[in-house]
Amino acid sequence: MGGGEISFLREGNREKEGGDLMMEYLDKYSAHQTLIQPLKMFGFPKVKDKLAALLWLSKDIDLKDIEYVFPLIFIKNTTLALTAAQIAAGIMSRIGAKDWRRIYDQVKYTRIDEKSLVSLLEFETDISIHMLGIASLNSNGYVREKALKLISGVKSPSAVPYTLLRLNDWVVSVRNLAEHILKNIFIPDNIDLFINHFELINKLQDSVRVDLNRIKTLVEDFLKDDSFKDIVKRKLKHPQVKTRLFCYQLLKDRIVNDETIIISALQDKSFEVRMWLVGAIKTLEPQAQESIIEKLLQDKSAKVKTAVLRKHEDFVCQNFRGILEMLLIDESASVRDDARFILKKHSIVTDIPQFYRHQILKNSLPGAIAGLGETGGQRDFDIVCGFKTNEEPKIRLASLIAMWQLSKVDTVGFVLDALNSDLPKIKKTAKRLCKRTRMPDILSAMKENLKSEDLNTRILALQIIYGYGGWQALQAILYAISREQEPVLSEARNLLNKWLPKSTSLYSKPDRATEKEIINFYETICLKGLISENVLKELQFVLVTRR
Repeated sequence: MGGGEISFLREGNREKEGGDLMMEYLDKYSAHQTLIQPLKMFGFPKVKDKLAALLWLSKDIDLKDIEYVFPLIFIKNTTLALTAAQIAAGIMSRIGAKDWRRIYDQVKYTRIDEKSLVSLLEFETDISIHMLGIASLNSNGYVREKALKLISGVKSPSAVPYTLLRLNDWVVSVRNLAEHILKNIFIPDNIDLFINHFELINKLQDSVRVDLNRIKTLVEDFLKDDSFKDIVKRKLKHPQVKTRLFCYQLLKDRIVNDETIIISALQDKSFEVRMWLVGAIKTLEPQAQESIIEKLLQDKSAKVKTAVLRKHEDFVCQNFRGILEMLLIDESASVRDDARFILKKHSIVTDIPQFYRHQILKNSLPGAIAGLGETGGQRDFDIVCGFKTNEEPKIRLASLIAMWQLSKVDTVGFVLDALNSDLPKIKKTAKRLCKRTRMPDILSAMKENLKSEDLNTRILALQIIYGYGGWQALQAILYAISREQEPVLSEARNLLNKWLPKSTSLYSKPDRATEKEIINFYETICLKGLISENVLKELQFVLVTRR
């Protein structure tokens, strides 16, 4: 082999094969170059070189490699053709559900000769169907149509996704052919593949080119057939929640006569399934709904409880007033809010704050304290403040939030202290409150914290001050950069990159003291080269034009 021909190869392990050194590729581009070059009797590449490239590529192969692998399938050398076909088929058989949606763009430019497609039937069925499937995704409409015709003569469940994709083809004849094939593959052996590709089925309803809702209904009716009920029910244990949801939807009309579906949904580990059940039970008689709604109202998921309150409001009011009142002190703010709305609307509880005061006296639960903070007044501050040092972390957290809602001015000191709390949730909540609220006391405290020896404290202070925007944010950023301490330095640089585009909305000038500090920090940063030249130029432009 000439030196120029193997410039993209390097020596690998010194294992010999036919007397030649085995070669290892530096990158995919190098392997691709070997695959697309014509075979040579003398020189590079020979069959063994292409085989070596294929095997190397197969270690980390993806859809983008298909356009380099696929043409080798038509080469006369059977070993090379079979290896390429097996590798390509392997890629297609491992495609994830989400990848099917964008597969066309990744393989559409694969070079395929329409007249050669029939030769793909010479491989084993599983390989043939994937090779024809790749051809059905080609940018050439004639190739897609010919591939589909050949697919129609092969009995394999693997034809399902390729057929579903072509139902939305640009070419009418291809669409019609795909629909014809679809009806012929409505057989029991293909049930699993249809369910596994539920996303492609659901995608039919989003078609803009042509209305495919009729075909979507056709597929779903096939899957809803009585003879497949047990197969679909077994899929309710599928590890993927979206697959389970699809199967639950297929079984929706059966819950009237099959309680096991409801029990399965209630026991499902995903709240999304129980959310589905909230809507599905509307088809049941009120008497049948009662026990299910009672369980759903006590679900561990706040989203499920709010869904029940919104979709079954009247039923809940009539049958579950006691539970509804208890939801007023739920730990979820959204649940409390929905419960309050319903109780006030139906005049079940007219004085909500008094209800919370009474509940706190009876049993100081976190939801009651938080609820009083959401609905009470200034006079309730002392009530909720009394729990700020409670031993129970949830109560202390509820107290802090309630105090903040009732009086930010009186609570700001407690919030600043909470930034140093040993309890992660309280500390996180304090950070959130400081970031969301612009108060002079918080800004002043953060400016002091910016000088702290604790790096995490300084980063948090910098982030909070940045939220205030304007010149004071720039002042803090430049100060942090000038101190040259990581990881504060990196965070300050990132914030500066975010601040500069926003500087166009600055219409006021900084006060003299702030301006002086900004200039001093800027000069220090320039002198030490602490930020890139491009950022320095942008910053200089802002300082010259905006001051």
